[in-house]
Amino acid sequence: MRIRGEVQVRAQRVEVSGLEPGNRYEVRLEAGGVVRARAMAPTLPEGLPGLDRRPFTCLVGSCFGRLADEEGAAGAAVSRLPAWYVPDVTFLCGDQVYLDAPFARFLLSLQRGEDLKAALLQTYLATWLQDGPGVGYAQVLRSGATLFTSDDHELWNNGPSKSPAVINSWFAGPREELRAVATGLYDLFQASARSATFRVGRMSVLVLDTRMDRTADRSTLVPAPRMVDVGRWVDALTGPGVLVLGQPIFADEAGWKGHLFDWGLPDFAQYAELVRSVQRSRHDIVVLTGDVHYGRVARCVLPSGAQLLEVIASPFALVDEKLGRGWHAPPASFPSFPIPGTLSRPVSFEGGYRETRDHFATVGLSDAGTRLRMDVTAWPIPAPGTALVASHAFTVDLE
Repeated sequence: MRIRGEVQVRAQRVEVSGLEPGNRYEVRLEAGGVVRARAMAPTLPEGLPGLDRRPFTCLVGSCFGRLADEEGAAGAAVSRLPAWYVPDVTFLCGDQVYLDAPFARFLLSLQRGEDLKAALLQTYLATWLQDGPGVGYAQVLRSGATLFTSDDHELWNNGPSKSPAVINSWFAGPREELRAVATGLYDLFQASARSATFRVGRMSVLVLDTRMDRTADRSTLVPAPRMVDVGRWVDALTGPGVLVLGQPIFADEAGWKGHLFDWGLPDFAQYAELVRSVQRSRHDIVVLTGDVHYGRVARCVLPSGAQLLEVIASPFALVDEKLGRGWHAPPASFPSFPIPGTLSRPVSFEGGYRETRDHFATVGLSDAGTRLRMDVTAWPIPAPGTALVASHAFTVDLE
């Protein structure tokens, strides 16, 4: 990426073949004989381990307000995970950067041209390069194979819709310029594809971005062919599915508040198609997500008898304490309002699993014979140098 005629960032994607399944490789970047960076790159196993072995572990997190974590506590916590919980895969579910922070910058003036590019690039660099001995967000990024989905702050608050706090979003030209620059940076630093799938044994995973391609009229979350692919993924399940999203699926419509804060999945017409696809699943589906600044586990029984479970892990670092730290139960039913072709199903939640502190979660998956076992653990983020202690745990068998 060039800014003011100078090359600021050089990026290259490299595919490596011939790796063994279920192995951990160290990746090093060397320049002039000096190691400049290193990371761990686990490969997927051919199947899930049994209950007597360390589970296949996913780290789930979202909402990292770097300016609220100058000490690098989030990365320090991840780097101190006990060996049993070290992630094989990391799912970062949105707001990995807050491109509109500090918020006064976009509230008080239009950002255009080279100044806009420089400001947004600097936010990414400051976040990705937050690094030190055992601390910093770079520890999260290098701890395992990472898959990303975006949320609004990869664009701006409520992006790509208008926001009262972002002047650029009020006018078509500045809004589209901001969206184009932010999208380019997301493609460069995070995920160039808007969906990704993989399998481990009977378990199938779909990572789905529902933010970057939203339309202003709130008709679509993703292009129509991609939503068709979601339905095909559900229909093709031969065992439990894991669906990674940037916002909760158990949610109410935002109503008028969406104009001020953010639109959720239910505020888009295409949510109906997502619900219909999920409701016809004959296998359990686990949704991993973030966004809402608390941790929660909720579930319902689908019309087929399969379970739909949702695990929320948010935030890594609350962007502003003025937002408060509240916890909210899910809607009483799924969907929470009438949708043609669906049945309203009661939603329950784990009353003992309530986390409002900065935290992340690990999700361990094991082969339990005819079922899979899922162990969810919440990890509040302590100050660097203090003990990392789990706060909540939840276990369920999946079919």
